[in-house]
Order: sequence, then structure tokens, then C-alpha cells
Amino acid sequence: MKCFNCGAVLTELDYCSQCGVDVKLYSRMLQLSNAYYNEGLEKAKVRDLSGAVVSLRQSLKINKHNTKARNLLGLVFFEMGEVVDALTQWIISKNYQREKNPANYFMKTLQNNPAKLETINTTIKKYNQSLLYCQQGSYDLAIIQLKKVLSMNGNLLKGHQLLALLYIKAENYGRARAELNKVLAIDRTNTRALRYMKELDSISGRSGKEEEKNKDAIAYTSGNETIIQPIGVKDNSGIHSILNVVIGLLIGAAVMWFLVLPAQQKNKNAELNKAVAEYSDQVESKTAALEQLQAELDQLKADSESMSQTVDEATAKADSYEVLLKAYSAYASKDSVGALEQLEKLDQESLDTDSKVLYDTIFGEVSTAAITALYRDGYAAYQNNDFATAIEKFGKCYGLDNSQGDALYFLARSYDRSGDKDNAKVYYQKVIDEQPNTQKATDAAGFLSRL
Repeated sequence: MKCFNCGAVLTELDYCSQCGVDVKLYSRMLQLSNAYYNEGLEKAKVRDLSGAVVSLRQSLKINKHNTKARNLLGLVFFEMGEVVDALTQWIISKNYQREKNPANYFMKTLQNNPAKLETINTTIKKYNQSLLYCQQGSYDLAIIQLKKVLSMNGNLLKGHQLLALLYIKAENYGRARAELNKVLAIDRTNTRALRYMKELDSISGRSGKEEEKNKDAIAYTSGNETIIQPIGVKDNSGIHSILNVVIGLLIGAAVMWFLVLPAQQKNKNAELNKAVAEYSDQVESKTAALEQLQAELDQLKADSESMSQTVDEATAKADSYEVLLKAYSAYASKDSVGALEQLEKLDQESLDTDSKVLYDTIFGEVSTAAITALYRDGYAAYQNNDFATAIEKFGKCYGLDNSQGDALYFLARSYDRSGDKDNAKVYYQKVIDEQPNTQKATDAAGFLSRL
């Protein structure tokens, strides 16, 4: 542990033995950061990846220079299939500790494997396409696309979760449970997977009750009719059947003899009362079913709106990650201009804190080199009388850094020599206004007077 003021190695004292600054609170802060790191390490060892992310972020919140916690957080993200987040953490770690940093090895392993980077890029594109299919309601196409994504990156937890959600919507609960089990095999405490699993258990519980009700009866088909017979009811046969027939005939004769007219009236009244009772039961049953269906419809609408919002947010974030990954690939290939062009396409508002740090890091390293390269290419085109290319290069160079007086001057000359007099006048005037009392301003004034 080193003093934050003078860099001397600290002892067990509450102050620095070299400069005398009070380091008691500073020491406690570092100890707390290391404690959260150790907690995250223990959680990662038992595959509690979500819990590890929380602990490690807390460690970095206390001490952002804790490169051990940052490197481990990158490894956890990589294990969860979030390669862009992993690269972000490793690049930040490298900026804090240039030498003897494992992040250098992790990044070099990826940079030396272009096929892996291309696979990651393809995975992001296909995942974005599956999100688009979900928005369009093409759920079958989304399932096919997600299967391709997971065949290339089996650890992409959000891919398994979205596929499970689509299976639930298609009422394919067995496959949904299998996808959620894959998520929990990678991250045992994944909150979203556990919530989906709870919903599956609830659905399975309702199905089990319906099956239990059906156990009280046996259904079979006779001709075109389906007969449901309660369990435990025995058919009368043999002597019992004959005896029942005889008794029935005797009772029927007696009833016909003694109670024909009263029985007919009584039967009519009973049938009428029965019909009224059955109709009332049907109305109540249909009303209850309608209320239940309406409640389920409202819940499905709410879930659909929530899923649509989640899909929109994930699409914007994934698009930003895709562009940021392209910028990093160009940066790793020493293509400063290409990296800068990708960064210009990026929507910075959709970036989280760590991704914004990665953006600033790449932009800071490539902007100066890109300005120099643009000026060099523009001047070469100007000398070769390729004024269209010269205008493009000098314009970008001046747009990135308006202090580039040479770029502004040759931009005006390129417009002049290409025959675009109107723009030539505009930029000659800019040279005169922005660089007064210089040779370029004098030359620009002379050229402007001739137009």
C-alpha cells in the first residue's frame, strides 16, 4: 500500500512516515475495497456471477484503481457472454496499470484472434436481428436467430433468457425450462432467470391441478361419442341387471297406474326448474371465466409492454456496443481514422459509465493521430490535383481541430483550384478572420481579391 500524497510505502501507522499525511481513512477505504473484491472472488468461485458483479462494482466504486477487482469483473462479464463489457473493464485497467497487468494478456488473446472478434461482432448483429423480429411479432424467426447466436456464444445469458421468454409465449414450457437451467448453470443467482422459473413453476402448478381433477374419471370413446365414467362406479351385469329390469318394470307400472297425470305435471315443473338452475349456473360460470380471461389479457398486455420496452432499451444498447466494438477493432488495427469515423456514429447518450470511459480513452488516443493522418492525406491529394479528396480530408481535419490553420488554408485553395469559387470565398475569408497578421492571411486576401 502506497501513500496517495507522496507514493511512499505505508506502514501500520495512521500517518505516512515520509510526508506525515493522515492515511487512516485512506487505509480503511482500500481495505474495504479489497474486502468487496474478496467477496466477489468467493461468489465467482461458486458461480454466483450476478452477486460477484454487484460486489466487484462496489469495490470499484470505493477504489477505481483496484485493478484486481476490475480484471476479475471483466472475466465475469466474459463468462456471462458480455464481451464488450469485459473489454471495457480490461482497457480501463490497462490505463491504470501499464506494467504487469493480466489485462494485457486477456486483450492480446482477443486481438490475436481476428476470427473470435468477427464471431463476437456477428453474434451482436444476430442478437440485434432477433430483437427486431420480436418487435415485429415474428417470434418463430426470433427463435431461429437466437439458436444461431447461442450456437456461436453459448454463454450469452441474455440470449438464453430471451429464448426462454419466447418459448413461454409459445407455451413450450419444457424448452423454456431447459434454457433457464442453462442460465442458472452459468450464473446460479441470476435474478431474471429465477423470476422466469418461478412463473414456469406457477404455470406447472395450475396444470397439475387440472390433471388431478381428471383423475376422478375415466374417458373413453364409443363410436362418435366420448363417454366419461367416474372411477369406482360398477356396471350392473348378470342377475343384477335382470333384477333391476324387473324392479323397474314393476315400479313403472305402478307409477303409470297411480300417478300418470300428477307425475307428468310434476316432471314438467322439475324440468323447468332444472333448466332455470342450469342456465343460471352457466351464466355465473361464463361471467367468472370472462373476468378471469380479462385479467389474464390485462396481464399479458402489461407483460408485452414491459417486454417491448426492454427490447427497445436492449436494442439501443446493443447497437452502441456494436459500433464501439468496431471502433475498438479499428483502434487495435492502428486505423485511427477508421476508429474515429466509428466513434462519430456512436450515440453517447446510450452508453453506460464504463462504456463512456472506453469511448473517451479510444477518442483521446486516436483523435490526434487521425488529425495528422487526415492532413497528410489531404496534402498528398492536393499535390496530385485530386481536389475532391483534398477537400474531404482537409474539411474533416479542420472540423476535428479548428486550430489547424494549414488545413483551413489548403481547404480554401482546393475549392479555388477545383473551380468552386463560392466556397473558396467563404474559406479565404475564414483564413483572414481566424489568422490575422499572418502570411496565410495576406495570401488569402490576395487570392480573394482576384475572384
